[in-house]
This record gives sequence, C-alpha cells and structure tokens, in this order.
Amino acid sequence: MLRQSFQLVRSLNPQLRVLFVTTLIYRVSTMAFPFLSAWLYAQEELLAYQVGVIVGAFGIGALVSDLLISPILRIMSASQAIKSGLYIYAIVLLFIPHLEKGYSLVLMTLIWGMAYEIFTPSAFSMTIEHSAEENRKVAFSCNRLAINIGMAIGPALGGLVFAFQSDLVFYVNSGVVLITLIYFSVMQRQLVSPSDRSTRRDLKPEQNHQESTNRPVYFWSSFFLSLPIHLAYALPPTVLSVYMVNGLGLEAYWVSFVYITNALLVTFFELPINNYMKHMTSYVSMLVGYLLGAMGFITMGIAQIGPMLILATVIWTLGELIVFPSLLDYISKSSGKGKKSRNLGLHSAGVNIGIIFTPAIVSLLTVQTGDPSFAWVSAGALVFISMVMLYLSEKAHFLKRV
Repeated sequence: MLRQSFQLVRSLNPQLRVLFVTTLIYRVSTMAFPFLSAWLYAQEELLAYQVGVIVGAFGIGALVSDLLISPILRIMSASQAIKSGLYIYAIVLLFIPHLEKGYSLVLMTLIWGMAYEIFTPSAFSMTIEHSAEENRKVAFSCNRLAINIGMAIGPALGGLVFAFQSDLVFYVNSGVVLITLIYFSVMQRQLVSPSDRSTRRDLKPEQNHQESTNRPVYFWSSFFLSLPIHLAYALPPTVLSVYMVNGLGLEAYWVSFVYITNALLVTFFELPINNYMKHMTSYVSMLVGYLLGAMGFITMGIAQIGPMLILATVIWTLGELIVFPSLLDYISKSSGKGKKSRNLGLHSAGVNIGIIFTPAIVSLLTVQTGDPSFAWVSAGALVFISMVMLYLSEKAHFLKRV
C-alpha cells in the first residue's frame, strides 16, 4: 500500500508534485499553534479568559480567510495568494514573542490565523487547475496525505523545541515557513517555462456537464449536508482524549492507539482506495463515506473498551478518507464558472466551524445528559440522517449525480 501511494504521488504532474511537497513542508511548520495556550498561560499577566480569546482569534482569522478567498483569488492567482500568506505568516510569528498586551496578541493572532488558512483553499484551487477531472479525487487525496504527514511531524518537533525554550518555537516555525516560501517560489519559476506548456497539454479539459450541473442549489445542498460531517470529524482532534480518559476511564495509551490507527490508515490506504474509486461518481462516494462515518461514530459512543474503540476508529477513518476527497471533487464539478474558489473557501470554512463549535456543543450535551458518549452517538446519528437527506436530495434534483 505504501509503495502504491508513493507511485501515485510520483505520477502527479510537476505542478501537483510541487504543491504536494510545498504542502508537506508547510504543515510541518505547524509547530507554534499547538503550544500557543501553554505559552500564553506561562505569561503570568494574562488571565484565563484572555488566553481563550487570544486562541479563539486564530480560529476567527482562519474563518475570515475562508470567506474572503473568492475576492482574493479574483485579485491574484492561487500561487500568489499562497506566497503572500506564507510571507505574512512568517513575519507575524517573529513579533508574537515580543508582545505583552492582550489586545496586541489578539490582533496578531487574528492575522496569524488569516495568513495560515489562506493556504488551504488556494491549494485546493491549484489542485483543480492542474488536475484532470477523472483524476481529481486522487489529486485531492495526495493533498490530504501531505497535510496528514506534515501535521504528524510538525507538532512533535514543536514539542521538542518548546520544551527546550518556549519562545524559540515561534522562530523555528517562522524559519520553516520561509523555507516553504523559498521552495515554492523557486519551483514555480522553474515550472513557468516552455516545458510547462507541454505538461499542461497532458491535462484533459474538464468534461462539459449539462448546464444544469452548475445550478447553485447543487453546491448549497452539499454544503449544508456536509456540516454534520465537519462537526463529527472535529470530535477526534478536539475531545477524544477527554472522552476516553475522563469519560470512559481508560488509560491514556488507548488514546495514542486511536490516533496511531487513524494516521496509519490515512497514510497507507487513502490514496489506493480513492484511486480504486476514481471512476465512481462523487455522489456515490459521498454516500459510502457518510455511511461509514455514521457507523464509526455511533460505535465510538456505544463502545466502552479499548479494542472496540480501535475498531470504531477503523470504520470512521475509512469514512474520512473517502468522504473528504469526494466532497472536494463534488464541489469542483458542481460549481459554476467563477464560483469554484468561493465554494472551496466555504468548504474550508465548514471545517473550521466544526473545529470551533464542536467542543462547546460536546460540553453542553455532556452537562445536560451526564453521558459523555451521547455526543458521539448523536454525531453518528446526525451523519446518518445527512446521508439519507443526501440520497433524497439527489432524487429531488437538489443534488447532481456527478
């Protein structure tokens, strides 16, 4: 499986290979943010609520970038947006260790979040631009693979740097972002050459779907029905450890086993599975992903022992590695001309909405019911209802089978 994934990455055209490496290095740079709360609590003059506001400003900034990406990409190309975001990101990190006032930290963290997030929808836009339609699910899977590998490495390295010297993590993070910027800029110049034109001719033009394929209702139906997916898949990165250790009373190593299982499945199986399913319509792939996600999260709520939670993780992870490339592929096919960047930005906003609101929703449900598993079962049930609505929407012509 690993060899097949490697071969699929190598088979990407030069533009997407550069984007893959750029994304990988960029996500490795995610060192400082996972330790931002710890760094802020070490600043004795800051109160707990101020720390919450400062960290929350990052999420708000990311959300703002997602919502503004369409006008941004009308002003500049996706590659220029990436380079601008990297430049601002690197500079902002150099200032943060020297700020002391709460309001100045809020402002800079807001800008940090905006600069950080502009990369994601811009990279999605470049993926669409440089991939043939029939291979787009695989292209998006390669992008996700780079994200997941980088996000596994970055916080681990950040922890080592933070343990050595807390302020140093911001400077190292900034340095890696600058390396990303230099690599991407140099490779972009090399690709803008006569040989690049021949590479672009290898891409098949997008299929001419029926005009009705681009009706706005097709995107908006998928967008609203994807919100339960974003909320559900925000559970593992935000509240899994609290649920398993505090809620179920399991040893902390079971949390590590769940994360390791998820990481291994994504690394080894996402590309081969999406390559196998590339001739399946995105609509059908989404139904499969929703069903697996629903089963996985309901099982997470029902299971009370470690091995069953590992099995549940296998199920929802299979749903994850199918549904997210399929959603992106569906957006690229159902969005009208000039709307792709806006819709990709809204998709990214949906992901951030899940990350921002899921912890609060889980806390509320747990307090109201006294049952820590209720939120997980509810998430699975909501995803299942969304799958049924997805099916009915296609029958009612609110979704297109593309």
